[in-house]
Amino acid sequence: MTRALWLELLVVTAVAAAAVAAIPLHAGVWGWSWDALNHHIYLGLVSESPRWHLDVLAASGQGWQYPYLYWPVYRLAELPIDGATAGAIWGALLVALLVPPVWLLSLRLLPQQGSALQAIFERSAAVALALSSVVLLSALGTTANDPLAAVPLVWAVALMAVPEASDRRAAAAAALWGMAVAFKPTAVLAAPLLLVWWWRRQSAPRLLRRGLGMSAAAGLGFVLTHAPWGWQLWRHTGNPIHPFLPGLFGG
Repeated sequence: MTRALWLELLVVTAVAAAAVAAIPLHAGVWGWSWDALNHHIYLGLVSESPRWHLDVLAASGQGWQYPYLYWPVYRLAELPIDGATAGAIWGALLVALLVPPVWLLSLRLLPQQGSALQAIFERSAAVALALSSVVLLSALGTTANDPLAAVPLVWAVALMAVPEASDRRAAAAAALWGMAVAFKPTAVLAAPLLLVWWWRRQSAPRLLRRGLGMSAAAGLGFVLTHAPWGWQLWRHTGNPIHPFLPGLFGG
């Protein structure tokens, strides 16, 4: 990318982060959802200080979830700052991670027509439209971390949004998808995207090579991300993905 495009990305990200941070600052509070009261803070604590020797289901079934995704909310809640400031930091962090891949998608998918100013407006409008998603809007100003869990998946899509992606790029996208599944198992529903990218190549040897590479990368991305928590689950339950597939592991 040119220096002008890098500058545009920086400005769009900063403006979006500031706009989102203004929400809790204007409201004067940081919203605590039911999930926060039930397990957000508890899992953030577990990510720093595992409590296997003290309790198992203090946060009900959610206590088995991947805890490291909840560490930022827990750590912000522990800082000597007011709730509005913590909420502003949290919202700005989420947007700063999400805007770059969305902007890259708009850069690659929108037709490059008209003046440079028109192109900037179109890309900025695309980012604004993405941030107006009901899922994201409902999370802003609260402790919800679903947008954070989706960051690797959005980056994977942005990575592949080119006319002809290389096998290396496809493998990197698959690894990010594996990471997203480790964060939240529901990300497995995005697997059809991988199949679309896989079928871009026509010849059988290329399909096989790309398929094997993407499968290995997706598995590696999941294993490396899940390993710290999976090892603890394995030791204490006999199942590295507890409570899923208990019959397979016998835990």
